[in-house]
Amino acid sequence: MKKFAIIITVVFLAGISSCVKEKFGTEPVTNTDPNITANTSIAALNAMATSNGIQITQSLILSAIVVGDDKSGNFYKELDIEDSTGGILLMINGDDLYATYPAGRRLFINLQGLYVVKYDSASEIVGSIDNGAFTGIATSNLSQYVTPGKWGINVAPIAVTIPELVNHPYMYQGELVQLNNVEFASGYRGVPYANATYELSSTMIIKDCNENTDSIYTSGYASFASAVTPSGNGTLVCVAGVYGGSSGVLSQLMIRDTTDLHLTGPLCP
Repeated sequence: MKKFAIIITVVFLAGISSCVKEKFGTEPVTNTDPNITANTSIAALNAMATSNGIQITQSLILSAIVVGDDKSGNFYKELDIEDSTGGILLMINGDDLYATYPAGRRLFINLQGLYVVKYDSASEIVGSIDNGAFTGIATSNLSQYVTPGKWGINVAPIAVTIPELVNHPYMYQGELVQLNNVEFASGYRGVPYANATYELSSTMIIKDCNENTDSIYTSGYASFASAVTPSGNGTLVCVAGVYGGSSGVLSQLMIRDTTDLHLTGPLCP
């Protein structure tokens, strides 16, 4: 029944007409969007994603905005993108993606020939699948699939609570979210985000004043890995993610850089 529903979704989306009047890879000279019309959504792609991956053979065009890039090094060979229906990871086999595709830039993605997979419970757009291994889009072929549009777009984070993230992790995956009145749990305050010396990642715990908790992942390669976590309470903006834990699909958050944290108020009583 699930496979049948996926087929119906793909066929329906393929039947929507698209008006693509510019070649992919033609970057606008001014801060405008190219004359490309989207005919699918991230919600549709998330519904299609499977652990084995599925190739998109229809002429589908996605329009989405980058909300997480690799400038700080906390995201690796990926862009977190979202539209009005949800978020997803766009995997690109390259570095310094932020130079062309920074957070706040709209992208138009030609999905035909690409794959949608669910890796470690997270939905991803990838370039190829080889014996079960997923590879991001090669930079040599990137202009065939990705056309950048307007930049400097302000994406307002979605206000959520820790229980909402924990109880419904798929609802917010890949999207920019904001948590209010939160703080790092005891033992995770005033310590480095990760181990920059040995480039080891770290998972830390945040909490609200009702003792609800969630985790924050930081790469050891992040430029702020050696910075220490704040010791106060306040607002946290981050990209919501998911991963496959021993007890099922779990919520996991990733910050873009330390400017997204405003934890300077008094701690919970």
